[in-house]
Amino acid sequence: MPLTWGQVSVAFRNATYTFAEISVALELFLIGGYAAGRKREGLYNKFFEQNPKKKKKTVHLIMKIKGQEIKQGVNIPDQVDVTLKDIDLIISEVLNIKPEVAIDVT
Repeated sequence: MPLTWGQVSVAFRNATYTFAEISVALELFLIGGYAAGRKREGLYNKFFEQNPKKKKKTVHLIMKIKGQEIKQGVNIPDQVDVTLKDIDLIISEVLNIKPEVAIDVT
């Protein structure tokens, strides 16, 4: 079930995040969505290998959400790990989407 801009409730006049940061969060959601953990991890790893600049933007956004400031001009190493927990944090904080888990008990 892909998410569209119409489903993201962000009032830009009161937004804590920039349009670019919201775009990063939306792109991460669209890549992994509600896929299972290992599958999502593989999708994100492949995406970050192909788009190292997006990985750096993701790390900047994680740091902002966690309240840690990255000074301008600081070089983020390419080998930094981005965990599923961090990506879920971005999706829930920026897009206000809480991860859903379907449990089938039969």
